[in-house]
Amino acid sequence: TSKRKRQRFVEESRIIMQRKMASNITLTQILLLANLIVMSIIAVSLSQSANDSIQPTVHMENVSILPRRDETSKKTQTRGQLRYSSTNRTPAGIGSTDAAGFYFVQPNEGELDFYKIGQTTGTDKVQAPMELPGCLKNDKSCTRPNCTRPECRPWGHHYDTIYQQRLGPYSRNDVEPFQFLEVGFFQGGGYDTYRSFLPKAECHSIEIACIEPGPQEEGKWPWGNFAAKNSRYQQYLDENRLHCGDGNDVAFLESVWKNEMKRPDAPPLKIVVDDGAHVAEQMVQTVFFWLPRIEPRGLLIVEDIQPISEASAFTTQFLPQLMKDLHYCGDPKQAKDHLCFPTLFPLLASIHCEMHICILERNDHPAREPSLEESKPPKNALDLKQCESLLPGHW
Repeated sequence: TSKRKRQRFVEESRIIMQRKMASNITLTQILLLANLIVMSIIAVSLSQSANDSIQPTVHMENVSILPRRDETSKKTQTRGQLRYSSTNRTPAGIGSTDAAGFYFVQPNEGELDFYKIGQTTGTDKVQAPMELPGCLKNDKSCTRPNCTRPECRPWGHHYDTIYQQRLGPYSRNDVEPFQFLEVGFFQGGGYDTYRSFLPKAECHSIEIACIEPGPQEEGKWPWGNFAAKNSRYQQYLDENRLHCGDGNDVAFLESVWKNEMKRPDAPPLKIVVDDGAHVAEQMVQTVFFWLPRIEPRGLLIVEDIQPISEASAFTTQFLPQLMKDLHYCGDPKQAKDHLCFPTLFPLLASIHCEMHICILERNDHPAREPSLEESKPPKNALDLKQCESLLPGHW
């Protein structure tokens, strides 16, 4: 059709030129009219080419919008189970939203699938998407039924998206061996997930519940050994991968680091996850002890920073100071600026947070070993008013 339009346009223009020439128009007018005809033909041709090149598909670099689940079947939505469909997939950012309205990140080629592995181990890190549909239908099945934000109501978390993004490259079989540490083994569901998802990692975990039972005032544990419920509990002890002790005690942490992990034949420490007591004081202890010891471009992950009394200071007091330091320049031409955390600032490259979880990325500076005193949180760690730059009238 565009070809016929161009032919008709040229023919009409030719007739007009003949009539103009019959009327003794000037040579200049003829040249101007001819130029107009040529330009019009080119414009029509380019417009048609552009229309022909438009395709009804969406192209996203390094992102697949295929559904994460098997397209050969559709699952009926029940409590604890999502309803997946191969239709109505909507690209969104670096992932896609499935037919049930849930957002997932598709593993890149060669990466393992954190969500699928988490389903097999039963970890709470991926339980929320499975529990939410039933929770929304029946409030009595919700852990926190009165939350304004629906995603907060069911049991479990939505960590699969951030883990797939940031840990996915470490799940490949062609990565160099590395060390991984989890603070907070509990019953081992998360640890089992990490071991399966990170096949090249030498995985370690710390747990206080497996210390000697007895009165707490005697330095013992009176509430039972949660870790022993894991079917591989003894195996992990025998492999020297499960370390029993207090993850908030810098002396114990140093002994695990120097005696069990920093061996001459050990691979570099690249990932540390805090999934311990979910208490802000212990979360910041994990950051101050382990972040300096992680190798360049490694990751420190803090889970369970939900708005509860035990954990909320991490997001309301600690993170604002850390974020402020992340953007610090120290320009003498600007107003006087102060670092909130001078020992962390030289090591931090980025902060990536999703709901109830944050990842701190190491920069390219070499790992270092602060003294035990420097490995403890400073007094302003959970009190941003003690950082001068965050006082009124400052930065």
